[in-house]
Amino acid sequence: MTRQKEEEFQVGDMPNLSGYIAIVTGGNSGIGYETTLQLANHGARVYIASRSQTRVDAAIKTMKTGNNGLDIHFLKLDLQDLQSIKTTVEEFSRKETRLDILINNAGIMACPFELTKDGHELQWQTCFLGHHALTMCLLPLLHSAAQKSSSNDRVRIVNVSSDAAASMGLDSINYKDPNMADLRGVTAPWKRYGHSKQASIIAAKAITDRYRDKGITAYSLHPGIIKSNLQSHDTSFLGMLTRAAIRVMPTLSPADGARTSLYCATSPSASLFAGRYFIPFGKIGTKENKWLDDAKAVNGLWTLATNQLKDHGFVIEDIGGNVDG
Repeated sequence: MTRQKEEEFQVGDMPNLSGYIAIVTGGNSGIGYETTLQLANHGARVYIASRSQTRVDAAIKTMKTGNNGLDIHFLKLDLQDLQSIKTTVEEFSRKETRLDILINNAGIMACPFELTKDGHELQWQTCFLGHHALTMCLLPLLHSAAQKSSSNDRVRIVNVSSDAAASMGLDSINYKDPNMADLRGVTAPWKRYGHSKQASIIAAKAITDRYRDKGITAYSLHPGIIKSNLQSHDTSFLGMLTRAAIRVMPTLSPADGARTSLYCATSPSASLFAGRYFIPFGKIGTKENKWLDDAKAVNGLWTLATNQLKDHGFVIEDIGGNVDG
């Protein structure tokens, strides 16, 4: 792989995005808020996908302070309810005929073990499987944008991941039990979190391998350690301990935390490394990319995710007309 230039991406490096349509999950707070704001500031129409319209409307009102012309909208999304994701895509399809940028940003972190109504571990579904379902359902609209573009690197999917994927000592995806139900001890929620983020990293490579020739590329990234509300939902001892640890660690502002997402979504140089894992601010990571050079791991994750979605009635159609899974 060609060595990437060690240059830090700045928001001022973003191109004009007039005519672009984007979705940012969890775009009403933290780095998602800053990502949404900068995409809109550079001319894109942005949909904030979230469960709470009240929170999104409040965020949009704040974003538009001083610039009422920003083109930002609410899109209802519940990652913890797979069937509702189909409704989300149907609603979006009634509004738009294309999608240029999808940023899978929403997430939860180090939660106690819990299963969703769909039977998946909460973090696995929220941080990975729900986003993967959303991505696969949006493929036709992403393909539509790629077909209408004169550039082969305009249409991008960005998975916001974490260095916890490697720091938790995980070697590979747990194919036998993606829920990791047997884990015990104080680090178990962190390992499940890292596991879900590991999946999101590998998924970006799997998507790029399958759809790059259609003009769609995907990227994964660690945004840095950010002061945000990611753990605010968790009132357990573990949640309090995590928030205390973050308070004393060197952290980035949400604005700086969004820079690598914006790099992957918009920078021409990022497309030279499509499918790879990035760290702040637009640099290639190291440890995590070892998974991406393992074809067995990439194909195994794709098969696992496809089968899990198939169990819930999702049919993954390849945009060439074939059916996968």
